[in-house]
Amino acid sequence: MKGLELPGYHPGTMRTMAVGLAVATRGADHNRSSAYEADLSEATDREAPDPAKGALAAESEVKAAVLDSLVLCKFLRGVFEDLPGETAALLRLVTGWDATGAELEDVGERVVNLRKLYNLREGGTRAEDTLPDRLLPGGPGALGREELEAMIAAYYSARGWDADGVPTRETLVRLGLERIAKEAAP
Repeated sequence: MKGLELPGYHPGTMRTMAVGLAVATRGADHNRSSAYEADLSEATDREAPDPAKGALAAESEVKAAVLDSLVLCKFLRGVFEDLPGETAALLRLVTGWDATGAELEDVGERVVNLRKLYNLREGGTRAEDTLPDRLLPGGPGALGREELEAMIAAYYSARGWDADGVPTRETLVRLGLERIAKEAAP
């Protein structure tokens, strides 16, 4: 997927992970979103087809981007009760910067949007946000293309992107990326 082989998680049995892998900007990278965490928790039924998993994948992706931005190991994510708030406190202790959890979530969202914009600039298209046919047999209990597409559409919506997976001007402005929004305007 996007030239990267699958990690050790089968997306057919982990639907939130399926979305995370399909939309990951560098390919089938479970570390870009860690969406499998929702599938392995009580937050969702990992095998149930549910478009809400798109929003779960988007939320997980922001947390992963925050951890990456702070150069923290993703294995730490499970020790935080309030990842944005507690990592903001850590940042304050280390640097003296008075950041809030909400500001760090905005940083995570900016990172995700900038990665996507980079891919789009380099010729990436909506068609690349998918899984290979061999992983989408459909049928009873199996992930099918329609289910995946519904979850990807929900992911795009949660991100504030259009139906083609392009960040909207409103989203970019909301994230303080006005200059980029202006450059991207037709």
